[in-house]
Amino acid sequence: MTPLHEQAADLLEIIWRGVPADYKSRYRMNIWQQFENNIQAAAYTSSLGKFVNSLCSKLNAGIGTNAEHRQRAEELLLREEDAAFLRLMREETVLLVLMVRVRVQRRRDMWLTRMDEEE
Repeated sequence: MTPLHEQAADLLEIIWRGVPADYKSRYRMNIWQQFENNIQAAAYTSSLGKFVNSLCSKLNAGIGTNAEHRQRAEELLLREEDAAFLRLMREETVLLVLMVRVRVQRRRDMWLTRMDEEE
């Protein structure tokens, strides 16, 4: 993976974390497919800011869940390479969503391990 892939996955993971739990639950059968489709559709713009706004709007999402997430998102949004970033979002959506899914699962596994250790 390139640094651009990692940065794109960072931004998508922050957005994913901002999707409300009830939304994820309501569409649990196809939430990842929805996420992928909405990323691809939102990426057909000329501005990374417009992409994020469109994607968050489609998913009823905010930018992350805390100040640290918002800070990282701001860093990513102030990049100079909007065109390359958006092209990656359009052309490699499946890979980026898979990267986010792996990160989410890894975080969940770590949480479960901590919970087991506390018992």
